[in-house]
Amino acid sequence: MPNVRSRSPLPTGNQYGLSIGTTVVTLTVPNAATSGEMYVRTASIVFTRGTTDPSATAGLQADPGDIILLKTRAELDRFEAIRQGGTSATVDVEYFAD
Repeated sequence: MPNVRSRSPLPTGNQYGLSIGTTVVTLTVPNAATSGEMYVRTASIVFTRGTTDPSATAGLQADPGDIILLKTRAELDRFEAIRQGGTSATVDVEYFAD
């Protein structure tokens, strides 16, 4: 099957309860990770994939319950986020390897 990607969750290195506040947060990406999924738990965030720093007027908004797919190692390495509004957010990140 062309363009079918098989991936396995990494047994260690996942980030649970990652706090996102008023300063830009990046990920601590394990060496073996090639992609990831992020679940937004408690409050909205604004994120970018390294094109510019996220702000109230730049970036994509993700709300509680949203899942952010980071499909490549480059997206993992360039991911940046801040909270949207007055409440810090909590997110969970699971990393995968091909």
